[in-house]
Amino acid sequence: MVANQNDKSYIIDARPTKDFFIYMLVKDIELSRAIIDLVDNCIDGALRIRPDRNFEDLYIRVEATPNYFRINDNCGGISVDIARLYAFRFGRPEGLPSIPHSVGQFGVGMKRALFKLGSKFRIESKTETSRFVLNEDVNEWKNKEEWQFQFDELEEDLENVPPDQRGTTIKVTSLHKNIAADFQLENFINRLRQEIREAHQETIEKGMAISLNGVALDAYPLELLSSDELQPALYKDKIHQNGGSVDVKVYAGIAESDPPKAGWYIYCNGRMVLGADQTNITGWGEGGEITIPKYHNQFARFRGYTFFDSDDAGLLPWNTTKTGVDADSPIYRYVKLKMLKLMRPVIDFLNKLDSEKNLETDEKPLQESVSTATATSVACIQTSSTFKAPKPSPRPPLPRLGRIMYNRPVEQIEKIKKILKVTTYKAVGEETFDYFYDRECEE
Repeated sequence: MVANQNDKSYIIDARPTKDFFIYMLVKDIELSRAIIDLVDNCIDGALRIRPDRNFEDLYIRVEATPNYFRINDNCGGISVDIARLYAFRFGRPEGLPSIPHSVGQFGVGMKRALFKLGSKFRIESKTETSRFVLNEDVNEWKNKEEWQFQFDELEEDLENVPPDQRGTTIKVTSLHKNIAADFQLENFINRLRQEIREAHQETIEKGMAISLNGVALDAYPLELLSSDELQPALYKDKIHQNGGSVDVKVYAGIAESDPPKAGWYIYCNGRMVLGADQTNITGWGEGGEITIPKYHNQFARFRGYTFFDSDDAGLLPWNTTKTGVDADSPIYRYVKLKMLKLMRPVIDFLNKLDSEKNLETDEKPLQESVSTATATSVACIQTSSTFKAPKPSPRPPLPRLGRIMYNRPVEQIEKIKKILKVTTYKAVGEETFDYFYDRECEE
């Protein structure tokens, strides 16, 4: 029988259950990363009102306590239209107005974080002309057939809301037990503070005031050692793809010797997605045309920074949780080859630097170049397309060696071994030769 398109008995229900959907949505993301997704959304709001990325006077305040989680900002707010049509959809719907250089690309971050944190949430947002409040109990929402949320308060005709009042506040209560337990741990809070700082280093540098539990997060500069004779490498490119373009900058050089900080750092639209990477994802242990050794602490001074920047965040080579790169991205595969090319001379230099330590000479130009170089922000590095370093000191020529062989009575050799306190015939020969040479041949 041919199916009648209007006969509901022929329809198969393939909708996911909300329980299953929520479980899958939060399963593969760490708590700290879910919270950073909420920070990402705040920064996207800031980009709407400050496309020049000057974030002075803007703030993001995060509170993580055993009783509640809250994040609030003054980054422009979410308009009612965006909230109604896009912000609470699962995934990134077509028609969503784009934000140049967005860091909230995939349309799941806010919902995933809310479900990860607890079972009740309240969102209040105010823009220049609108305001809304949304309260939701996730346990009740899961029992509803509709995949919808509903405003509790709504104003769409406001006029000239002051800039310092334009922003969003999200509060989550009825925290899941494991979340509340994590928020009680000082080491978790410290780690969260560090991860937010690392992820949004560039945003903090541009003036955004981010705090966690009242403690301001300071930026630490991305630096490489530089001087007239020791210069980091810089590669710049604009890659065109799918009607858009990605600006790329790759820096490679050396910094202070610190094994946990060594490796490659990768940023997409200013958001760090990979830090201090020492794996083959960034070329360590790579074979082929350009060979790179596996990482070990001899390379503890190596630092590489790769920046991908695009108006269209969909072109960037990051994964959906923004915790790593998409190694299959054509753009990333292309840039990775450039990274290896810049990396190889730095590795060669570090090998020579290590060898120089063992030379019995006062002239050690490589160590001297490192000790006299100054830490320079990568933003100020515009000098060299390849890593520049001084040449090592020439090794002194090795003396020509000859072999001496002769026999003597064992009893005599054993007596000499005791006097010289050595254990082998070879040592007896070398010691007696040196004894004679020092007394009869040296002036």
